[in-house]
Amino acid sequence: MIKDFLEIVKTRKTTYEFSERKVKDSDIKKVLEAARWCPSSHNTQNWSFIVVKDKKIIERLLNICFYGFFHTRPAVIIAVILEPIYLEEKAMQGLLLGGWKEFTYYHQYMNISIPVITMAYAAESMGINSCIISPIIDRANNILGVPKAKKAVLLLGLGYEKKGVFKKPRKRKDYKDIVFKEKYGK
Repeated sequence: MIKDFLEIVKTRKTTYEFSERKVKDSDIKKVLEAARWCPSSHNTQNWSFIVVKDKKIIERLLNICFYGFFHTRPAVIIAVILEPIYLEEKAMQGLLLGGWKEFTYYHQYMNISIPVITMAYAAESMGINSCIISPIIDRANNILGVPKAKKAVLLLGLGYEKKGVFKKPRKRKDYKDIVFKEKYGK
């Protein structure tokens, strides 16, 4: 099932109650391939991914997430690992206004969010539900064996929503309240 992109954006929502249905490996690979092709500042691609299917590990991860207790166990968790940005090439450093340390600090988090939402939308396009959750980084790193210089900053749960669950109505701010012309507030 292929959906129009705006339809994907409008229909994708956080899933809180997952069924026991498994996600096919081929679908997981497609989701990861979408993430692999995401843009990043100066093409740093400062991410890696850990696919977790083990139910006990998924439970441990949910237990150390902010609001993880709101979720039942998804079939799969993709841990998104923030890789350090090393900009040692002099040509690259010359491109950066404000110094490379400031660049790497701000852009590493901007970069890492792009593959997460891309994977969520890719999953939605295939009829797979998702949730994005934030772990306590040190604990997630420990559970997943992530080296010290790297951080498991976000987890993407994938699976299929349980039938008949409560669905909170989705609301969005009015267009006129968030879009301005030329200057803020106009």
